[in-house]
Amino acid sequence: MENQKQDGNGVIQAYSKQASKYDRSVKAFELFSRFGFSISEWRKQAVIALDLEPGDTVIDIGCGTGLNFPIILDRIGPTGAIIGVDLSDAMLAEAHKKVEANRWRNVQLHREDAAKFIFPTSVKAILSTFALILVPDCELVVRSACRALTPDGRLVILDMAWPPNLPLWWRYVLFFLKSYGLTAENLRIRPWEKIQKTMATQLDDYMLKKFWFGFFYLASGSARSGTNMAT
Repeated sequence: MENQKQDGNGVIQAYSKQASKYDRSVKAFELFSRFGFSISEWRKQAVIALDLEPGDTVIDIGCGTGLNFPIILDRIGPTGAIIGVDLSDAMLAEAHKKVEANRWRNVQLHREDAAKFIFPTSVKAILSTFALILVPDCELVVRSACRALTPDGRLVILDMAWPPNLPLWWRYVLFFLKSYGLTAENLRIRPWEKIQKTMATQLDDYMLKKFWFGFFYLASGSARSGTNMAT
């Protein structure tokens, strides 16, 4: 538990430094879209995979600065709702600015450890983008999310991974990873494998899509009718 606490503190510190410039740095990555690297396009695909309808409630785990909010709100409309959850005060402060600036009255923000968050019951859609790789108890989060889904509910995770045949010393080339909280220790644990395996065993219609040489993936699935009580 102490190691998990230290990991959490490290993530908070990393994103406290990144928060004010996070949106700009993410946008800068779009310069590589001609090479198939488009975070904004992957976010759109993740929201599409939720199969949302007007009036739906969406839980955004690791919502950060709220980059998913406009895409979600375009689909759920003013009668829907977003519950944004994040561990970083600084990132949530940026999300709050977006909410206020856009006068979104159907967005709630919660500062919470994803592994300790108590999901509301009967949720139609749960989304997590670029967050669970940093959560030590990522499997617990996935199981809790599966339990919270309605019979027709969907869970979608868009996140980072590490190609199986790529040596870890390449992280020095991809120097920007550390500023987003990713460390060698975190990569050695390979949390994406735990996330994907848990989703595959807990959900129906499980699908896995990989992007950009396997550095990113999109996993999705529907609640298993009558058997979605995770164990």
